[in-house]
Amino acid sequence: MKKSNITNLHKFDALTGNSPQMKLVFLRIEESASNDVTVLILGESGTGKELVAESIHKRSSRSDGPFIPVNTGAISRELVGSELFGHQKGAFTGATETKIGIFEQAAGGTIFLDEISSMDEATQISLLRVLETKKFQRIGGRKFIKTDVRIIAASNEELTSATVQSDSIIREDLFHRLSVFTITLPPLKDREGDIEILAEELLQNACKEFDKKIKGFEQNVIDALIKYSWPGNVRELKNVIQRAILICKNKHISINHLPDRIRSSGSDNNNNITLPVGITLKEAEKYIIMKTLSRAKSNRKTTAEILGISRRALYNKLKLFGIE
Repeated sequence: MKKSNITNLHKFDALTGNSPQMKLVFLRIEESASNDVTVLILGESGTGKELVAESIHKRSSRSDGPFIPVNTGAISRELVGSELFGHQKGAFTGATETKIGIFEQAAGGTIFLDEISSMDEATQISLLRVLETKKFQRIGGRKFIKTDVRIIAASNEELTSATVQSDSIIREDLFHRLSVFTITLPPLKDREGDIEILAEELLQNACKEFDKKIKGFEQNVIDALIKYSWPGNVRELKNVIQRAILICKNKHISINHLPDRIRSSGSDNNNNITLPVGITLKEAEKYIIMKTLSRAKSNRKTTAEILGISRRALYNKLKLFGIE
């Protein structure tokens, strides 16, 4: 049996890791926090991009101001402008009162724009103008409002000058404005040395949350966790640990408390998809997208290429099926 012991973990604000990759991320956070420039955080879904943004804000000169995270991919095109910049009463049907947008709410602080590559072009142009002029207008308004915010953007796409030039999902001029300082988060599968300490920390946190008294993991559980590829990264690991704690009736987490996909990860080496007879076309489409996304390690560009559709079409499918 392995008793949980996290006394030697390397903690950096809300982030945990002792691997060389994460130590480099911690260094980059400190460097970017000391300079009031835009930051672009890249990394697969579930790697902790918002935690990195919060850490930068906390260590910056803007720490006394608000930190407002915005998932731009979750806001409809019709509402994104109003959410970011606000609107005047009567600006459009349903605008029964003046609304203060996020750029005004975050004055003196930091705005974290997640899923920046899912933002439509019209909003990208508006954002670019704000970055260039430090001013904006509410929808339906004539007055220019000065803004004093720091922008931290994030994407789970592999954004580089080359990929941006070859793909119109994000404007090249906006990309260069956002990527003054770039931090790339490693996927969990590349942080093998961090998996055990993360699992132990998550175990301790979940035990407190659910009032459970579990001492640790059996050694084969740690072996299975390290062997698994973690397409959902740290977020997936957290969900797995929480599930194991809820169903565990013993003092230690055993291999039987893990999902089948992790127990059988060693033999899951084929690329075949099996669909049961009787499944609807909608259910089949959702399943194929989910499996392809998993095989592509949550990389949406690769997923779209495998499926033979545009990334915009893939984003629409993900929203339709409620796939994070």
